[in-house]
Amino acid sequence: MLQGLSEFIDPIALIWNHKLFTIAGVKLSFGNVLVALILLLFAGRLSKLVTKIINSRLIEPFVHDKGSQNTYRTFSFYVSLAIFVIMSLTIAGIPLTVFTVVGGALAIGVGFGSQNIVNNFISGIILLVEKPIKIGDIVELDNISGSVQAIRIRSTQVKNGDGKIFVVPNSFFLEKSVLNWSYSETVVRTVINFGVAYGTDVKLVEGLAMNILLNTEGVKQDPIPLVLFENFGESTLDFQLQFWCDTKDVNMAQVRSDIRFKIDDHFKKNKIEMAFPQRDINLRVNRALEVKVLS
Repeated sequence: MLQGLSEFIDPIALIWNHKLFTIAGVKLSFGNVLVALILLLFAGRLSKLVTKIINSRLIEPFVHDKGSQNTYRTFSFYVSLAIFVIMSLTIAGIPLTVFTVVGGALAIGVGFGSQNIVNNFISGIILLVEKPIKIGDIVELDNISGSVQAIRIRSTQVKNGDGKIFVVPNSFFLEKSVLNWSYSETVVRTVINFGVAYGTDVKLVEGLAMNILLNTEGVKQDPIPLVLFENFGESTLDFQLQFWCDTKDVNMAQVRSDIRFKIDDHFKKNKIEMAFPQRDINLRVNRALEVKVLS
């Protein structure tokens, strides 16, 4: 029986210890390479599992800021991933000194086309450490306005009011101007400008506008909203509404839209004309103009 078992195990052991190739003077066996490849294959999933355990045991109980939690989770994942990769290389028997040569080749590769990847990777680390933006922040950048959904090591996800997810390279947040409505406080001020025709009762305009501000959902009453008579324009009496909203609770674009709808409705009911630019044209001619009336 033992002889039969030996006859079964010996060929497997022979295959397991079979030398495949040599790297830096080290012979790599089939068995070690196989285990290393399996570990590499599941490194991502194992890193997520380790991160989940660290998050439930260490991060969430002791770190209460959502942005900081995300930072620690991200670092935990990539540190775990690096550990599993190093373990797989060690099991395979590949010496880490090999990567001094690979590192040099990688540096050359960066010079020939990997700058953006490395730039976004480093930018992602800076974003996670300095935290100029956090998950849940309301940001405006170029033609995108929305809330930050996730900050990855290479890119950041921003969700706009239509539910669309934009994947923005991390370097964008460090190289260009980005408006973060929630950077220090979620309560921010916004304005609406409009003009009415000359001859309008400005006190009536002030009363109607203030009533709208005080009765629109999403407009905070502290600080108190303001109705400002800004200027005597060329064709209009110019007003500005200043009010505050909590970006954590409301969509500011929606609140501004609601106020404009109410202004249009209330002003029509009170026969207040929303003015528009007007021009008088004077014609100077050397002779009388012929006028024809067509029936």
